[in-house]
Formats: sequence, structure tokens, C-alpha cells
Amino acid sequence: MLDHYIQRDIVYRLAFTEGERFSDLKPDDIESKLFTYHLKKVVAAGYAEKGEDGLYRLTPEGRRIGVGAFRDHHMATDRAYSVLLLVIRRVSDGAWLLYRRNTHPLIGLSGFMHTTPTALADAPTRAKNELFLKTGLTGDFSVAGEGYFRVYDGDELESFTHFTLLACNDASGELTQNSELAEYYWQDAPDFASKEMLPNMVTLHELYMNDDQRFVEKTFRL
Repeated sequence: MLDHYIQRDIVYRLAFTEGERFSDLKPDDIESKLFTYHLKKVVAAGYAEKGEDGLYRLTPEGRRIGVGAFRDHHMATDRAYSVLLLVIRRVSDGAWLLYRRNTHPLIGLSGFMHTTPTALADAPTRAKNELFLKTGLTGDFSVAGEGYFRVYDGDELESFTHFTLLACNDASGELTQNSELAEYYWQDAPDFASKEMLPNMVTLHELYMNDDQRFVEKTFRL
């Protein structure tokens, strides 16, 4: 449990890196003794660890919180995180919109755009609004399936999500980059089985292509 904004900031900052030294991790406006106290709290809680190379990194539990540290620092990391996964095709040529993750978990891997559901809008509307906000593109969505994904790194749970898959086949407009959390790009013929892809991409592609299969539950190991 992250009880202080400094502790939540440590987890948030580490979510964007493969490791940080103390001197790089500590903000200039926080006194070293105070920052050390909160850093030790984060380590003791199991969200971060110091490697033999002197770098601080998130643990698997810390990576599951990642950039959500400020959204809900009381979140239970063993419960499924609800997410909307968005299959987006360009109307002009059928190219696929992908994004490369800039944060943990699974930093550096590519996959379909995602967002979180909200009580203020239905899922297709939420997806449409998020698409425009993050990329400047427009398009309409329909539900294509749902399920659960568990991702393990060895014996450690890396992520656990309940997802709803939505599809947009008429995306149009000029792609813009409006998020620091991801890099968006078009790809004509993605290799969904590539090691550069998120481990669930083959399953999501199959779910999108198969109208008869509406629910999947899969476990992946990195």
C-alpha cells in the first residue's frame, strides 16, 4: 500500500524506466533523508528493489501498479484490472493501428491500443473518444469479444486483466502522438506472433477474426 505521494511518485517514475540510480530517481526539491525514508518504504512493501548494479527497479507487483500509482494506490494487485482493448483498422487500406508501450508492465512491446471503461459512457463511445484524444483519429466501434488474460514472468504474475475487445474498421484522419505512455503507428501486415508484440496479440487477432468465438481465457508466460 502506497501511503504517501512520494512513494506513489517513486513507483510512477520507475514505470518509465528499466532502472534508475538513487541520484536520478530523487527529485531535486526533496531532501535526501526524506526521500530515502520513502524509498525504503516502497522497497519494504515489495513494489521496488535495488539490483546488484545499484539500480532501483519495479518488482512484478510494482509493475502491475505502474503508472496507476496515482489513480488508485489502494488497488488490489491480485484482482483483474478492467480494460478495453481496441482493434483499429484504417478505412483507406486496412492497415492496423498499433502502439509501443513506454511504461511497465511489458515496456517496449507493441500491441493494440487500450483504455479503461467508465460509468459516464458506454464502451464503444469511450473507445471512440479515447481514439480521438490519443491519436486524433475518428471511427466507430463495436464489441468483438471479451475474456481474461494472465501474464507470468517465471512464477511471478506480471498482469491480470479482464478485457472487452472492440473493433473499428473505419478509422480515418491524420495520426498524431498525444500520449507520453505510448507511441502509435500504422502497420500494413503485422506479425502478431513476433517477439516484439505483447504476448496476447495472436489470441486477440484470432478473436477479432472469428465471429463465432466471443470469450477467451488465456495464461501467457514471458
